[in-house]
This record gives sequence, structure tokens and C-alpha cells, in this order.
Amino acid sequence: MIDTLRPVPFASEMAICKTVSWLNEQLELGNERLLLMDCRPQELYESSHIESAINVAIPGIMLRRLQKGNLPVRALFTRCEDRDRFTRRCGTDTVVLYDENSSDWNENTGGESVLGLLLKKLKDEGCRAFYLEGGFSKFQAEFALHCETNLDGSCSSSSPPLPVLGLGGLRISSDSSSDIESDLDRDPNSATDSDGSPLSNSQPSFPVEILPFLYLGCAKDSTNLDVLEEFGIKYILNVTPNLPNLFENAGEFKYKQIPISDHWSQNLSQFFPEAISFIDEARGKNCGVLVHCLAGISRSVTVTVAYLMQKLNLSMNDAYDIVKMKKSNISPNFNFMGQLLDFERTLGLSSPCDNRVPTPQLYFSHALQPERLPGGLPAVYVKGTHLS
Repeated sequence: MIDTLRPVPFASEMAICKTVSWLNEQLELGNERLLLMDCRPQELYESSHIESAINVAIPGIMLRRLQKGNLPVRALFTRCEDRDRFTRRCGTDTVVLYDENSSDWNENTGGESVLGLLLKKLKDEGCRAFYLEGGFSKFQAEFALHCETNLDGSCSSSSPPLPVLGLGGLRISSDSSSDIESDLDRDPNSATDSDGSPLSNSQPSFPVEILPFLYLGCAKDSTNLDVLEEFGIKYILNVTPNLPNLFENAGEFKYKQIPISDHWSQNLSQFFPEAISFIDEARGKNCGVLVHCLAGISRSVTVTVAYLMQKLNLSMNDAYDIVKMKKSNISPNFNFMGQLLDFERTLGLSSPCDNRVPTPQLYFSHALQPERLPGGLPAVYVKGTHLS
């Protein structure tokens, strides 16, 4: 059968469209040099997908990073086996991307599409990347035998979907709020807005109070005795492999070090339980705790978001929003965001039928007559729920 090709209008000559008939033929022939990437939300992928496809879906808050081109494509995969498979085969295989219904794309809107960016990024990285004409819906309608379907993938499933957005149907926001791109921690004073211009006052002069006992900061904060004393900080959580615990031998501070680099290959989530326990210990002893990495924008933020998720029963998006409101220049690396999504699923925080719950109002009880937590700190409520 002759392959039917036509230029994809939203990407001019940068991508070529493969037909569903061509894809069916390749699957019938058992083509082992074919790499399928499903760009729909994860819950749709888990419900049904083309056989052998791997899923690539990202949190909505990470879109601007993809737009700026600072993420390698391999960083979009939250599952290690999918990432390894892509890394091994992307240079030799024919890569075909699909969303739910590609026929909706047109010349006027596609240039701003995330899927269009992903196709360009793949080609820039030397991949033979193509786009499936008609998307999953067309392929399933004509060749359902080559689709894998999970009969338990309905809304009644006990495993809630992750709150991620598929790449295909998303438009990139022109929002100019800060969203720093970095796979490695860097100088926190180098923050830029989405148009590349420097942000004014992007880095606070002191650690930021996330909760009355929980402070988020950078390496510089951890070495400033005056700052530590001012905020009553006696516990310091150092989320780096090599920064020294400067006052460890003085006996005045309790340290915990998490030896993680800010790199897509690192598994920070394995340390969430002990990090959360350390923060809780500080709270129970009426002490402030500083969570820091190098720049205070990635690793330490990830740990802080994980703490809020578990202790306040918040989704990843809601916990992230709270930290973002307190400290505008945060920017966890993409893999850490994927680990937070996995952590959200572990905690059972997602509603099976809702992709997003409105951010709850967070306030502290010391606005009126304060109820005190163990250790004398004011209680925190989210929609009437105590900090556990």
C-alpha cells in the first residue's frame, strides 16, 4: 500500500501527516521500528490507546517551559520505562504522535499548539517525527482491533486519573507570570519573565513563610545566622548532595540532608516520607524549619509542595498554587512535577470524575482566637480541615 502523506497545515513543512491506514498496515506487519506517542490526557490513554503507544502528557502549569524549548523531549515522560524506551529508539524509529482528533487543527491556530511545538522539538533533536491524521478517534473507529482497551477505565475506577493535560488540544498561554526554566538550580537572581526580561524582586531577601513554622529558601538563607534567629529556625532541611551544613557542629541546629541533584534522572519522591517527618518534628517542638536547596526554586519547592499535599490534603495543583503565591519564582524541574503527580495518586487526592478542584481558601486560625497545635503553633485550616 502506498503511504499517503500530506503536509500538516499548522506546522508548514516541519511535520508530515501519516494516515490511519498506513499505521494499521505497519501494525499488521509488526514493524518494530515504530514508536507511537499518545498525547492525550493520561486517563484517556489508560482507558484506551493504540497498541504499543506510550503516553506523554504534562501538567498544565508546565506548558510555558515547553514553549521556551528548555525541556528535552525525554523529560516529558514521567514513567522511567517510557523515558528509557524513547531515549533508546527515538533516533532510529519512525515516531508518530496522535491526539484525540487531529482533523480539528488548521493553519491559523496550529502554529501555537503544544503538539506543533513537540513535533518541531522532535525534529530539532533529529527524530523522524510524524502526525497521525484524524487522531485516535479516527483510528479506533476504523481499526479497533489494534486498540488496547481497559474495561475498568471508567469514572468508577478506584484509581483516580492524574490531573494532567494532553498535549494535543492545548494552546499555549501568553501569560507573562514568572515560570523559570531550569534543569539545574541556578542563581535565584537570574529569574526572567516569560518574554525573557528580568523579573523585579524575583528573589525574596529572606526565606518565605509558607506556613507559620515552614520556611522556603535558598542556600544563602541557610548560612545567615541573623535570619535563622529572626524566624526561630532550628531545623534545616538541606535538599542538595553537596552543600555543607554550616552550623552542624555547633549543636544549635538540627539538620537533615537529602542528597538529590536537580536533574531529570533523580528520584526525589523516595525521600518524601522522611522529609515530611522531619518538618513535622520541627512543628511539634515549636521550632521553625527551613527547607532549602541551592536557588530555592526546584528541589526545596518540590519537598514543600509534597508536605502541603499530604498534611493539608491538597492536590498538586492547589499546593503548587499556594507556594507560588508566596514565592513567585518557583520552578521545579519537570521530572519532579511528575513525581508529585504520582504522590498525589498515592495519597488519593484526585477526584475520579474531576480533573481540577478549585483552590481552597487557606487561612490561619490566629486571625481570631488562635487554636494551637502541639508545640504552640497556630492551626491551619483548609476548608475547615486541620493540619494533620
